[in-house]
Order: sequence, then structure tokens, then C-alpha cells
Amino acid sequence: MVSAIFVLVVLALLGAFIMSVTSTQGGAEALDVGGTRALLAARSGIEWGIAQVTDPKNTDAGLTALPPVPPACFSSSTQTLGGEFDRMTVTIACARTATTEGNRQVAIYNLTATANGGGGAYLLQRQVQATVSRCTDPAGAAPRFACP
Repeated sequence: MVSAIFVLVVLALLGAFIMSVTSTQGGAEALDVGGTRALLAARSGIEWGIAQVTDPKNTDAGLTALPPVPPACFSSSTQTLGGEFDRMTVTIACARTATTEGNRQVAIYNLTATANGGGGAYLLQRQVQATVSRCTDPAGAAPRFACP
């Protein structure tokens, strides 16, 4: 009789241990997925920032100036992403350094995107940085005046 009670207690403890490991594993998996979402959100912020400073539609007023100059940085921007990204916010910041090489205007943009949110009780945050340069040459072809 005592041995039967002992076996039942050991089996109950083993079952409780297995349940604990399973729930911990599920929480870790959810945080892993959330971290991946945060990384992708930050990467999307960088892509948005690159599109702003490289001006693919040639709409920047600086290109009509004489001599043409690369676009200025945008103001720091915060974007809220949709439900697929668990309502994360992405803050994109830009810092520009300008220089002249001969008659060419060169701008170097340092972009930082920080994604925050998701994760339930745990704050998830990922940050991605990128450096992009843009060169304009008055002798280049309009409308981009790109350097050769």
C-alpha cells in the first residue's frame, strides 16, 4: 500500500515537472517569434528611411537647386505597424553628414530604426542601423544628377 502511494506521488511530481517544462518552452517560443517580428519591423523602418533619403521618385527640391544637392534628413518618425506585427511601433531617426568632393555634393545618412512592443508582459525591442550615401554631380544627367 505504501509503495503504491509512493509511485503515485512520484508520477504526480513527474507530471508536474513535464507540465512546467512544456509551459516554459511555449513562452520561450512566443518570445522568439515576437523577437523576429520586432527585427522585421525595425528592418522595414530602415527600408522606409532609405527610400526617404535616396528619393527614388526624384521629388526632392534640392535637385532643382544650382548646384543640385542631396536631400536633407527627414524628421524623426514613429510608425505604428498593423496586427501582423502585434501593434509594434518603429521610430526611425536620421543624421546627415555632408561634404564636397570637387564639384560633387556627397551626403552620408546614418539611419537608426528601433522597434518596440509586442511580447505581452515582456517588452521586445530590436534596433537596426544603416549607412547610406548619396552623391549629386551638376554635370550628371537630370533629374537625379547622379555621380558616375
